[in-house]
Amino acid sequence: MRRQAAPPAGARAGRHAGAAALAAAIFAIDAFTTLGSAVAVLYVLVLLIVGDTTSERALQLWTAACVSLTLAGFLLVHGHDPRVEAVLRLLFSLAAIVATSFILLKRLGERETLAAQAELLDVTSDAMYLSDAQGCVIYWNRAAETLYGWSSAEAWGKDAHVLLSTRFPQPREAIATALAASGSWEGELTQRTRDGRLIHVSSRWRQKARIGRRSGTTLETNTDITERRAAVEALKKSEQRFRTIFETLAVAIWEHDLRPLKAALAKARANGVGDMAAHLQQNPAFVRALRRMVQVTDVNGTGLKLMGVASREEFFSHLDEFLADPSESFVDFLLALDAGAPSFEGEATIRTRRGEVLRVIVAFNFPPDGALERVQASVLNITERLKVQEALQNTRAQLDHALRAATIGEVSASIAHEINQPLAAIVTSAAAARRWMERDPPELGEVRAALEETSAAARRVSEVVRRVRSFMAKVEPERTALELDVLVDETLHLLRNDIGARGVTLTARLEAAGALVHGDRILLQQVIINLLTNAVQAMETVGPERRVLSVRTAPMDRGVLVEVADTGPGFSDEAAHKAFEPFFTTKRQGMGLGLAMCRTIISAHDGEIRIAAATPGAGGRVSLWLPRPEAA
Repeated sequence: MRRQAAPPAGARAGRHAGAAALAAAIFAIDAFTTLGSAVAVLYVLVLLIVGDTTSERALQLWTAACVSLTLAGFLLVHGHDPRVEAVLRLLFSLAAIVATSFILLKRLGERETLAAQAELLDVTSDAMYLSDAQGCVIYWNRAAETLYGWSSAEAWGKDAHVLLSTRFPQPREAIATALAASGSWEGELTQRTRDGRLIHVSSRWRQKARIGRRSGTTLETNTDITERRAAVEALKKSEQRFRTIFETLAVAIWEHDLRPLKAALAKARANGVGDMAAHLQQNPAFVRALRRMVQVTDVNGTGLKLMGVASREEFFSHLDEFLADPSESFVDFLLALDAGAPSFEGEATIRTRRGEVLRVIVAFNFPPDGALERVQASVLNITERLKVQEALQNTRAQLDHALRAATIGEVSASIAHEINQPLAAIVTSAAAARRWMERDPPELGEVRAALEETSAAARRVSEVVRRVRSFMAKVEPERTALELDVLVDETLHLLRNDIGARGVTLTARLEAAGALVHGDRILLQQVIINLLTNAVQAMETVGPERRVLSVRTAPMDRGVLVEVADTGPGFSDEAAHKAFEPFFTTKRQGMGLGLAMCRTIISAHDGEIRIAAATPGAGGRVSLWLPRPEAA
């Protein structure tokens, strides 16, 4: 069965010439000699010579020629006196020629059939080779040449498995035994090609035993499965990787078969249910039946640990066995599944095998292709978190109570802080009135003026208390149109005596004439008083000749600016950063509420207050900005 090229035309012509010469010699001997034997039988040799190199038509012509020569020789020798012996020799010769021609024609047909079959083997994509009883290759198709890299001539006569360094899945002797017993064997082999590549093939062996012998020829068909096997191995690794992720994930995961659930919902729709939400609300028995339909098909290690179950085989088989809460969250899940939502997330209460009740968040992602036989649910235990939140809420309630108590103290401290200046003015005016009364004669005009100032300060104390209490109660300030320069000038007048008594030189540059702001007069005055008082107190550490308090107003950025500057030590970085925090103070007797109240009041008026960047030796500088009515 070794593939060979057709004989060259010269070789065929030589055979035919030799056959013709032989036929002529046989005719000469048969026709011109007196031999008593059947010489014409030798025409069989002529047919044998041309039989392997000619076509069916040519063989028939050669047969006819041999028959004609046989008859011609008989007629020439025995035509005048045909004896029985001669006729029998003629018939014997003709029978031999015809029988040989018939055998050759049949063999020719079989050879053509075999050649066609061999051609089919050559065009198949599977590598095929045939080995004899000794294991030597006697046929090697083109697919084998392509796959392994060795040509048919190179593989001829060699042991294919030695040539290919075949690795068997079991001992070769066991394969030979199975092959002899059943005539076939199948399995996977690892082989090496001519260029050194290792390939995996799916191999099928068929053995045809020869009569009287235990083994015969073996046909092996090999299909290259290297890429397929690599894909399978990659798939196995991928599955193993995802299985590892599934098992080791810190979140509990279990799979469900939701097909019965979806079918039941679809059946309800087919039976005329239009409003599924109302139907589920009105049919709690139907909801319970749906819960019993949800089958748990798999669970990861975290899920087993969460539920207190030792193995998958012991895990709950249906959702209804551990879902402990009423059906509200499950109904929402059913509505999401019925509506074809891509996902669902909700809270649920579950009961573990130990009887422990847990609160969990459950998240489903429904497959986009509608395959509901393996739907994973991620389950996050939030029981401890809820306990922490509950404890936090209790702590908050306690803190709120404490804060309310502290707020009462803060309000009291704020009111005390704000009325200190008016009370000081009352004391000062009362003392002045007493001095004027003690004169001889009494200066009643001055007494009357001092008493009026005392009365005004007392009214101011009452108004400050009322406004601060309203402000702390989150009541909106009483806003009226105020001319800022007038407001600042009035405030300076209230503090002018105290400023002068402390040896401070006051300079005022009021350059916002006519500029109006919307605000509460009393609260805004308290802000300016606080800033002026703080500035005066800050200069107590410097000599009287250096104590200068500057107040400036100016229109700025759709609003009005008020700036208070002193020549004291200024603000440190920490003080500038924390100055507006409640209870922060740098004064020995301070309460730390003045600037905090100032910022609160200015913020309520949609304004801004800030401390200028500290410059060594430049003193303190605080500015506030209030919007004009048209810019508010």
